[in-house]
Amino acid sequence: MPYNRDLDELMRLAVEVNLRPQYRIFAEFAELRGQGVRRGALDKLRCFLDLATFWPFPERLVFVRWLLEKSRKFSDSSIVLPQVARERLVVPTVREWSEANSAEAEPWLWLGLLRCDRPARHLERALALDPSCDLARKTLIEWIISDIKYNQHHLPQFYIYDPRGDLKDLDQAESLIEGRAIDEWATEVQREITELRRLAAQWVIDHPRPGDFAVH
Repeated sequence: MPYNRDLDELMRLAVEVNLRPQYRIFAEFAELRGQGVRRGALDKLRCFLDLATFWPFPERLVFVRWLLEKSRKFSDSSIVLPQVARERLVVPTVREWSEANSAEAEPWLWLGLLRCDRPARHLERALALDPSCDLARKTLIEWIISDIKYNQHHLPQFYIYDPRGDLKDLDQAESLIEGRAIDEWATEVQREITELRRLAAQWVIDHPRPGDFAVH
């Protein structure tokens, strides 16, 4: 069930995009989806994709970049980026963009955020190309922390996967923090890293034999 604020955002998007004639059918999709008419909205989206997938690459790229930026305003991006849009238009266009402009950070950033292939590798490449790309940096850190929290959520009964790997990943997360300004977010993340490292290290001390953990 979509959040009301996401539906409201769709309605605002429909008004904005309706001013662009070539995006009119997409505006109809956004309006119907914002009204909660899911089936009718998806029918409109498919009609739009039948046209947009045949646009020249520069026109597709303008639309896709605009849509990806707008998707950041949604708590659930799948509301405005349903799977059919990702598969038929968004991901193919971003892949083409990464091939045409492999030295730019932005296409690699979006391939990572769209969870394509091995997404962390795409974010790492974006960050290598542009060390100021804070979104790539923060996302990598958040993914590392989220994975390790999952690995530890059955403690003290058992540890999922090898805590030695988690300790290496926590070192990576800490090094990524060092590359950005220290603010409230970074301070809180550093606190989390310290606690996660303590739990992983303690498990290794208490269970020194390799393989003394649960693999799921």
